[in-house]
Amino acid sequence: MEREIIKQYILDRQEAQSKRTFFPRELEIDLDFHRQTGKIVAILGSRRAGKSTYLLQLHKELGLEPQQGIWIDFTEYLWQDFRNSDWKALWEVSLEISGPRDPVFFLDEIQELPDFASGLRYLQNLSSLVFIIGSNSSLFGYSMAESLRGKVLSYELLPLSFGEFLLFRHWQESPPYTSRQRAEMNTLLDEYLLWGGFPEVVLAGDPELKKHLLQSYVDTMLLRDVVDRHEIKNVDLVEKLFQKALLSFTKTFSVHRWYNDFKSQGRRLSKDTLYDYLSYLEESLFLITANNWTNPSAARKIYLVDNGLYQTVRSKPDKGQLWENACFLELLRRGRRPEFWLDEKGEIDLVTETELIQACYSLHEGNKGREIHALERGVKQMPGKEPVVWTREPSGVEISETGVTRRTGFPG
Repeated sequence: MEREIIKQYILDRQEAQSKRTFFPRELEIDLDFHRQTGKIVAILGSRRAGKSTYLLQLHKELGLEPQQGIWIDFTEYLWQDFRNSDWKALWEVSLEISGPRDPVFFLDEIQELPDFASGLRYLQNLSSLVFIIGSNSSLFGYSMAESLRGKVLSYELLPLSFGEFLLFRHWQESPPYTSRQRAEMNTLLDEYLLWGGFPEVVLAGDPELKKHLLQSYVDTMLLRDVVDRHEIKNVDLVEKLFQKALLSFTKTFSVHRWYNDFKSQGRRLSKDTLYDYLSYLEESLFLITANNWTNPSAARKIYLVDNGLYQTVRSKPDKGQLWENACFLELLRRGRRPEFWLDEKGEIDLVTETELIQACYSLHEGNKGREIHALERGVKQMPGKEPVVWTREPSGVEISETGVTRRTGFPG
């Protein structure tokens, strides 16, 4: 690849990046640690979750001069001819541009290169600080773990939390809230539960535009991260499988049952094919599966990386499902990986190392007994975990005598 092409690209990107603005995100990275150790920062997240914009925040937190940031998006056509032998030219051009200060590399969708690990090792051996981002979990798969063992620390950036959503909507009130402020925040929470936290969708005002954006994210994910990446011919089956997953979110699912459904439609397929396609959808980071705490080999549950994805099925969402999915994602942001607990007598929605959580949009006399009874049985089988009912709506149902904690809403 010609040096002048590399140089012009970097200069153009630096100019473009200098004009961009960003809202700060909550994900924290110990940048001093990475400076001291030279470990590569790898940021994983679904498409359109805001990873590229988050790099602007890191650039600012590092206190870099504009010419120090070497921004490259490897999905752009100019980099189709980039080869392993070009890493040396990239390094030398970057030194010229950054002047007396060290260049810092911000590399977007680096998995588009066939052998990116060797290039990362080259930059790291030159004591460069490197940030990479990707929208497919295979970026941090076994092959990279083997070739860059101990050289990379990975972080996950999900779509906006509710606190970030409020910031994007310029709502910056602080507690204690007035009744009017509380009502405004509850209205925004309902919007967040319905449309989710993809940044562009949050900023879009028109509902039809929101739906159009969400559908475009799904279409791009299915085509680039599943069909193209894995050279799949049966595109229709992938689309139908993803739709089944969307309609099953927060519920247990069975690949065997899905297989029988597809067979009854006259489709020719194997059960292994469905398992493979489902794993590809999980790699895309649009779907997340959770295990049964007491039996990891039993049926799993499906969650969506963002509530707004459900809008693409054009079906009226269930408030309880939206609330549970949002609670699951909030726990992920707090560094927990929830599972669930299910037996023949009932279910606990979310199980962490320290808590048993029933995610209830509202708690009332009609569901109180079922939800609390499951928690009481769960505490006996998993002693030491705190039983919690996490509700969207304030409830007049008294539950303190059971020893159950009640949590209402998300922290603003």
